[in-house]
Amino acid sequence: MTRRIIVLAAAALGALGLAGCQQDAGTTAAKPSTPASAVAVASAPASASAKPSAKASGSAKPSTGTKEAGAVPDICKLMSKAEVQTLTGESVTLMTDDGGSSPTSRYCQWQLSQGQLTVTVSLETRENFDIRNKQAQPVIGVGTTAYSLAGHLYVWQDGRDVDVYVSSESSDPANLSVARRTALQLLPRLEAASK
Repeated sequence: MTRRIIVLAAAALGALGLAGCQQDAGTTAAKPSTPASAVAVASAPASASAKPSAKASGSAKPSTGTKEAGAVPDICKLMSKAEVQTLTGESVTLMTDDGGSSPTSRYCQWQLSQGQLTVTVSLETRENFDIRNKQAQPVIGVGTTAYSLAGHLYVWQDGRDVDVYVSSESSDPANLSVARRTALQLLPRLEAASK
């Protein structure tokens, strides 16, 4: 779990250096009036603690029942820049991945002409995924189970926790709609790439 936090923190620091857009004070439940890049930085540790506090403390049960190590494919290869542009309505100005340093967690971030789209996939048990912050809102029709929290869409399917963060739209519901469409497009590709 520490490796996941390190990978997410590294991704967030990359976002901090690349994104300079300000986000509306009412668009994030966890961090009012913070820049979008700071939300990404805050969301790496915050998403771990905002979801289950047991994960952040290291007292969660071992991840039994997840896919084997190495089963998390390169997210940047599963979605093209053109597909990201179609999903977000924005041009992709930069694409960044994690370099494959962790066999159990991968991410890809697309910097957009306005905002960003970040997808992080980690191996996770359903039991751990189901430990949620009280402010989490269920999202129906995506994966086995899903919820939104602090601007992120978290989806669990087949031993994977898929975290989709979008900051390209004018409102939280619009960002959630883009995140939902992204997850629906990505989930079958994740399954196929992991076989």
